Amino acid sequence: MLRTLIGLLACLALCLPALAEDAPPPPRRILFIGNSLTSVTDIPGRLGNLARTMGKEVHVESVVSNGYSLEDHWVDGRALVAIRKGRWDVVVLQQGTSAKADSRAQLVDFTRRFAAPIREAGARPALYMVWPLQDRPADFPATLEAYRAAAQAVDGILLPVGEAWLRVLGKNKRARLYGDAIHQTSLGSDLIVLTIYLSLFPAGPREFDEAYVERVARALDMHRGVRDAFFDAATLAIDQPLRLEK
Repeated sequence: MLRTLIGLLACLALCLPALAEDAPPPPRRILFIGNSLTSVTDIPGRLGNLARTMGKEVHVESVVSNGYSLEDHWVDGRALVAIRKGRWDVVVLQQGTSAKADSRAQLVDFTRRFAAPIREAGARPALYMVWPLQDRPADFPATLEAYRAAAQAVDGILLPVGEAWLRVLGKNKRARLYGDAIHQTSLGSDLIVLTIYLSLFPAGPREFDEAYVERVARALDMHRGVRDAFFDAATLAIDQPLRLEK
């Protein structure tokens, strides 16, 4: 599957030579606002290290508190201070699974509230889509839809990590993405960082080849046995979102 995607991108390179020139510039300054699903395994730090290894000039910071929702961050105030002083390009917003109706409404509401100061600071909001509890796989559609709705509400960037998780687990239910009931393992962190990186730093069709895939995988120290499955899941989640049943 990965070789097929690489082949399609190579064809696009011949047909659309100006595509890379028309793409927006990649972000240089990224702020994460979230909870332990951001801080466990240091997702911001790993993203920054990967981007720099791939030749990007980036600065990444975070405002995280365990168990916080976006409403908690709004009330706390530290995230707003960080947004207003940072001159960010992208501000990544993340809360819990948000599968229940009230949690989804809260996610959308406070994404809208944060979007205003984010745009006033010259940045664009991005939604880090998470995943449901390990013992509640039936919540995947509701979680994915909640984050899609929040990103759409503010014309934000969707970082479809939760969908990439669903795609990997759909192929291999024994994939060790969960370290406990909700948090990621180091392997799960590889998939998270890969999906966020490919979303924020999209490779042009001339760049996305076997050598590029291997460079990213090596930078993440990604296990060879999961490389192709993870790239397939991440790229499909970004480019061909799953149609969710209502």
